[in-house]
Formats: sequence, structure tokens, C-alpha cells
Amino acid sequence: MAVELSNKMSREIIERIKEISGQDPYLCMQCGTCSAGCTGREVMELLPRQVMRLLQLGDARALHCRSIWVCSTCLLCTARCPRGIDLARLMEALRVINLRSGGEVLVAEKIPVELLTRVPQMALTSGFRKLSA
Repeated sequence: MAVELSNKMSREIIERIKEISGQDPYLCMQCGTCSAGCTGREVMELLPRQVMRLLQLGDARALHCRSIWVCSTCLLCTARCPRGIDLARLMEALRVINLRSGGEVLVAEKIPVELLTRVPQMALTSGFRKLSA
């Protein structure tokens, strides 16, 4: 797969991902166990294994794919990884870098009032922690 220069992540961003997550994406051997057990795989545009491969290739699409927001951090991938990689932490690091660069996913003013009355308060708190800067 040819990667355009505009899709390349800088070495600094990859090092930042490693620093935030404490994980080394280069340890992944692409076995696919994480993707096989992923509870959100049906709605992800890229499976966890594919996100890991993009990180290994330095492809910026890993930073901007919907999959990092779909990840529920259920930790199945982490528990099943034969290499002991905490993929949930890597996904969280990608979200953090996205949010710190100014990407706002959840804006309080845009949440419909009727939804606020039906959704459990803990779900709203979790959503804001995950999806806002």
C-alpha cells in the first residue's frame, strides 16, 4: 500500500503516542487477535489490527479514523494480545492527541435536551471525558 507524504505522521507524533500510552506499536506482529475479539468491529472503519499497522507505517490516517472514537476501551484486545500490547491505551493516546490538536467531537450545546433527560448521567460524564478537550 503506497502512502502519500501528506498521510505521513512525523516521528515526533509517533514518539508522543508511545509516551502517552506507554506502549510500543512496533511490537505488534499483526496476528489479528485484537480485531477478532473487538466488540465494536462491526461499526469500525478500520479494525484494531489495521490501526496498529497504520501506526507502524507512520500513516496519519490512524489519527483521524472513526475507529479510535468507536473503541469502548473494553480491554478485550489488551487481555488477548499475545504480545501484551495495551491497544486500548494506544487508542486513547490517539484520541488525546486529536483532542489536544483542537478536534472537538462532543459539544455540550449540540446535545438535544430530550436526550439529556433520558441518558444516564454517568454515560454523559463518560462521553464528555472521552470526546471533549
